Amino acid sequence: MLQAGDRARNLYANQEAIGFYQQALTFLRAQRAFERAARTLMKLGLTHHLAFDFPQARQAYDEGFILWQRAGASQPTSLPPAPHPLRLLAHDPPTLDPGMAMDEASVTIINKIFSGLVNLRPEMEVVPDIAQSWDVLENGCKYIFHLRNDVRWSDGVPVTAEDFEYAWKRVLDPNVDSPNAKLLYEIKGAQGFHQGQISHPGQVGIQAVNSTTLVVELERQTSYFPHLLTYSPTFPVPRHVIEKYGQKWTNPENLVTNGPFTLESYHPQQSMSFRRNPAYRGRFTGNLQQVELFLNVETTQRLNLYETNQVDMISLWHLFGPELDFVRRQYADDYLSIPALATHYIGFDITRPPFNDVRVRRALAMAVDRETLADVIMGGYVFPATGGFIPPGMPGYSPEIGLSYQPDLARQLLAEAGYPEGRGFPAVEWLGFSTHTLVIEYLQAQWQKNLNINLSWQSTPKDGHFFEQLDKNPPHMFRMGWSADYPDPDNILRASCIPYLVAWQNKTFANLIEQARQVTDQAKRIELYQQADKILIEEALLIPYLYVRHHFLIKPWVTRYPTSPIRPSFWEDIIIEPH
Repeated sequence: MLQAGDRARNLYANQEAIGFYQQALTFLRAQRAFERAARTLMKLGLTHHLAFDFPQARQAYDEGFILWQRAGASQPTSLPPAPHPLRLLAHDPPTLDPGMAMDEASVTIINKIFSGLVNLRPEMEVVPDIAQSWDVLENGCKYIFHLRNDVRWSDGVPVTAEDFEYAWKRVLDPNVDSPNAKLLYEIKGAQGFHQGQISHPGQVGIQAVNSTTLVVELERQTSYFPHLLTYSPTFPVPRHVIEKYGQKWTNPENLVTNGPFTLESYHPQQSMSFRRNPAYRGRFTGNLQQVELFLNVETTQRLNLYETNQVDMISLWHLFGPELDFVRRQYADDYLSIPALATHYIGFDITRPPFNDVRVRRALAMAVDRETLADVIMGGYVFPATGGFIPPGMPGYSPEIGLSYQPDLARQLLAEAGYPEGRGFPAVEWLGFSTHTLVIEYLQAQWQKNLNINLSWQSTPKDGHFFEQLDKNPPHMFRMGWSADYPDPDNILRASCIPYLVAWQNKTFANLIEQARQVTDQAKRIELYQQADKILIEEALLIPYLYVRHHFLIKPWVTRYPTSPIRPSFWEDIIIEPH
């Protein structure tokens, strides 16, 4: 029942999900399974919230809060400590500032060392963290969060509602130039303050009434607002540290955090180590005491580190086809695969020729056989992006709206744009990370074979500052991916970096997104997002070519390693047994 409810909820089949959860609760209450019942009530509350039924959501949340506290009191006090640190591979994070991070490497680390009002669990339910409860008032336009009074920063200073107010207004401050400001535009006055129409931050609908009460007013009902609160730009930051050190507040010697782990040491480009935070008051069901990260390890060395037991888990993102087949057979007992809410795509600078012509962009899209790319080149370990930018598994996914493989029509479009058989096509470079070189080679070969054009590849530097390079010196084309920060199409079509990177303005698209933000009929809302997604594809603003699936190897002594389509790991729930 719970699995069926989760499946329905994640597709916004809200009434079906409610029915499954209510049936599951009948069994859980009879079993006195308080924690599981509390989680189910949180899911039920979230489902009512997604359906804009705020009174029912409030009732489910209230009951869930009571059981959540009862479950916490009845949990075992501790597990035997893990026999050694969890050892992982990672990329060097460009920033550890929750308000400034938007790349996966940074956000992944920030999620471990900072915590917010709520937390996103492996089944993508939203549960209390620093907020022990909350009220949803005024038909979903006002939230009152009641914070715990026992939460501390790692330097011992209390975490208060004022820290949240400061953090959110800091993200919105135009002088700070946070890339995440638009994520908070649902808050009353936030967009006006960020864009300069409102000069005083006191006019923004965020107010710390006292140290444990935060009031947030929204411009309109927003069904995904609870999910938004699980994303790092909504986490608190230590004002007393930022005002003392300025931009250097995230230097390891100055960094103060409040999450389940604290940063113990950091050697850029080499390693990071973390220790369990004894002051963390959220749920910690695992037994890790330490985590060690090896940074920026060459792809040729990754599998060797796993085979020699120097790491406990590796992602197999760097392998595909026959190589992945071999590794999966060799380590069948260690293999884990889950879908991700992520899309890989090609984007364009449409401000300059030749990509200011939609015919050229559509030609490139129709010249690529995505099914062969996914099923043959990538060995079936990913999905062909034959739909839109919204990935499978997310509400609003449209499976067949992609520009299909039609090389004859692609050649015709290119000729109409002034480049018959590729003649006269200018020298073009495209930029991106050099992973999956066979994908790059396949795309280049498709464009050479079907359009007779050569597109030179440039690998981005390994320092991870990809967005900076795109902003300062944009190439004609770029190859990248977008992973969802919260499971709603708003994140893909509004809150992603796409409109900024491609310098694109389309009134119809913008109006559809704005309408979708305002309607309270979830079916209508999803329909509007689907229409907007189709415009992206028809205009070939970008070319989705793969939908992502994660592949891991996890050592058998790691007996619990929760993961989800949005977050690859939950350190606080991992268990390592003696071996």
